[in-house]
Amino acid sequence: MKLSYHLVGLLAFGVGFNCVAAAHELPSMGEIGQFNVDERMRTLFTNPSNVKPLQKVSFAIKESVAQITPACPTLHTGNLYTLTNSQAGNINCYHFEITERSKTTAILVDQVGATNVDLSILRHNNDDTYTLLGSSKNPGNQDESVVILTEPGHYYWYIEVVESDGTPFNFGAAVATELDANEFNDTVASSTILPDRQNNIVGNMDSITDIDYFQFTAVRGQDLSLKLESTNINEYIFEIYNNGWMPIDKGKYIPVTGLQENQPINIRVRANTAISANPSNTYSLQVASIITSFSNHVVSGENGVIRIPYSAFSNPYLTTQAYHKLNWSLVLQDSTGAPVQGATATLKFVKDWYNPVDSMVGYQQTSNSDGIISGLVDLNLCDENEARVRHVDYSMGYKNTWESQFERGAWRIEIPTNVDLNDDEEVDLIGVGGDNFPWVHFAHICYQRLVSSTPS
Repeated sequence: MKLSYHLVGLLAFGVGFNCVAAAHELPSMGEIGQFNVDERMRTLFTNPSNVKPLQKVSFAIKESVAQITPACPTLHTGNLYTLTNSQAGNINCYHFEITERSKTTAILVDQVGATNVDLSILRHNNDDTYTLLGSSKNPGNQDESVVILTEPGHYYWYIEVVESDGTPFNFGAAVATELDANEFNDTVASSTILPDRQNNIVGNMDSITDIDYFQFTAVRGQDLSLKLESTNINEYIFEIYNNGWMPIDKGKYIPVTGLQENQPINIRVRANTAISANPSNTYSLQVASIITSFSNHVVSGENGVIRIPYSAFSNPYLTTQAYHKLNWSLVLQDSTGAPVQGATATLKFVKDWYNPVDSMVGYQQTSNSDGIISGLVDLNLCDENEARVRHVDYSMGYKNTWESQFERGAWRIEIPTNVDLNDDEEVDLIGVGGDNFPWVHFAHICYQRLVSSTPS
């Protein structure tokens, strides 16, 4: 699958897509009695002098929970409760307690006919004030859902009946404690904003109501690659927004092309509601620029190496030669030629050409903010594996004859492009000595003896 985008399709993207069906796995506890809020309590919950503004929730600071007297009857999370015979204008209130840091998804579902009920969630603060954490006020009898991060403390379902013909509806709350690093990003408005670099995100679905939204901006209009992997890939649905949410393949590299400068790409991962969510399972999401080229590649030994020339050993030519250290570097670039941060390249190094399986080592490095990769290989002990050669070197007016012992090996640089254009489930590679190039031969010089030195 290859996705090609046009800016006009993304301009329609807006907050209206935050509304999703409130799927749940809550068991029904049956009908409960109504607790209608009187005018005094309604004022208590809504008076600006008694309602604190919502602040960003931080799990870094843990506030002790004071003992409070609930203002409404207490129900338990993890259940679905039924209310019947409601009348327009009723406000029902019920208390629940959270005992550990978590994400709470409060829902109001199964409205039918002329029923239209709104749902809000309030927090009871330690000083007996209240904070409105979120509201869901969809038109008609659509489901309502409020997703919040909840510290230990006391909370309320605040249920406002806009219209009703007396038919029952259900409400409850699912609480998830196994949260990934990107919570809270369950709506488009709260999408995790990904930086302009290669991104690899690990997440989970804490419940079947969980949805993780992400946004990446193609600053240069560069080609992108998307991939979602998991040990149980059927748990997740992977989607991208392109004039509507569009499912895309999982477990494959998906190229996204035809982008304009500063074009946002919106993607989401949501739970497959046909399967029970397992928060201990995780997915891995890659959002990355496709690497199409590299520049300034250097693989070399120390300065001042007395090289074995082509005339002394020509089959193959020993392109790279070193005594103790091998330096390598290059710059990785996207489809616009700009450097890419967070991309990888691997120096595949065969120290002994005659024993490639046992002597091959891969040295992987990650590019910095300038797209530069650099590494240093310590060659360690040198085991001669070729016949000694004699060769001539001219220096400071002298003709010097040397005898060199060396170990012949080879190297290549492999750069994952983050795309599988061949559709063989293997990422395509570019590089020096890549799939279509031979190895670059190398001499680890063990010892050099000066045989003779005469004026030239």
